[in-house]
Amino acid sequence: MSDDLAAYLDSIDGRLVAYLDVDRDISSGALRHVQSYAVALIQGLVVPEHVHEDWPDFFHLVDAFVLAYGSSRLGHLARMSSLFEGGGDDPLTDGDRVFLVTLLAELHELLSQRDAR
Repeated sequence: MSDDLAAYLDSIDGRLVAYLDVDRDISSGALRHVQSYAVALIQGLVVPEHVHEDWPDFFHLVDAFVLAYGSSRLGHLARMSSLFEGGGDDPLTDGDRVFLVTLLAELHELLSQRDAR
């Protein structure tokens, strides 16, 4: 999956490849950064528009995570979420929240596996 992930990120924007580690996986640091933004969104500390302004790569990295590491359920929730539609200042929908909570659980699981190595 690593080469596919690198090609996917490069096709969106070549600078996104900088988020990959030496194994061509999304780096743990980048995933932790995604985690912190996802938590802030769920808690209502930021709205998608603020995330787009502050760190627009968040949305590309979430997409990449879903494609490379996410469960089929997470993929389904991502397709149903309106989170990626324009990044406005509208409040999150229930579907957005379910997606983000599931994303956080899967991020936590992957990071725990990496930390155990």
